[in-house]
Amino acid sequence: MIALGWVVGATVLGVWWVLWRLVRYPGGWTYAFREEHREARRVLEDARGAVRGLRRTARRERWQAQTAVKRAEWTYRRRIRRAESELEQLRTPHRGARIEQLGEIALYEHAVVVRDDEVALAGLQVRFELGSSKGTSYVYLTPPDGRERMERYGGAEHTEDAVRRFAVQVQNAIAAADELREQQVGSVRAAKAELREALSATEQVEAAKEQLETIRARQDADVRLPKARAALDDARSAWQSRTGRRPL
Repeated sequence: MIALGWVVGATVLGVWWVLWRLVRYPGGWTYAFREEHREARRVLEDARGAVRGLRRTARRERWQAQTAVKRAEWTYRRRIRRAESELEQLRTPHRGARIEQLGEIALYEHAVVVRDDEVALAGLQVRFELGSSKGTSYVYLTPPDGRERMERYGGAEHTEDAVRRFAVQVQNAIAAADELREQQVGSVRAAKAELREALSATEQVEAAKEQLETIRARQDADVRLPKARAALDDARSAWQSRTGRRPL
């Protein structure tokens, strides 16, 4: 069975090769295979090869230039995205690890979360007040926008001392956040400068595009491919005169 499979496969390939040859050199078996027409076949094939080679070279050259443009644009955009991301992280840091929670207020390293509302610690103000009724106390949070938030505490679960300690924790976290923000002023300035530089750094992209245009202009002005096509047309015409059939 294996031997039979090899025979069938070889037969199919042989038939395909004969048909391909007859199509490539039309006019019949004599013109496609006989020795006396070998030189005519060689002339036709050389003309085809010259056109094919020039086209392949031109396509490869354009593809390499286009790839260089895409690579330069990708590098340009990546640098901008990286600079934007760094600046965004400096401006809006992640809330960080949770430090403490009292009732509906959760204190994190860089923010407080009141229910589902997150408020950055930097620039935040906090104050503690006793209520008019015994055992009641209040915590007020005032962000830079002035929209104050108030939380009321009372009962055995939230004693005055517990609320005071929590307010002090928030105040200390705010002080640390303000200090960190002052330290980050220089980092933000540097990140802004990097973003401006990234946006203006178009030299590589422009150079790659200019190179691509230069290649296109040179190829458009190159007479070798038109000459090779003309030579191929002549070879096809000569073959047609010989056989009565014009090859592809």
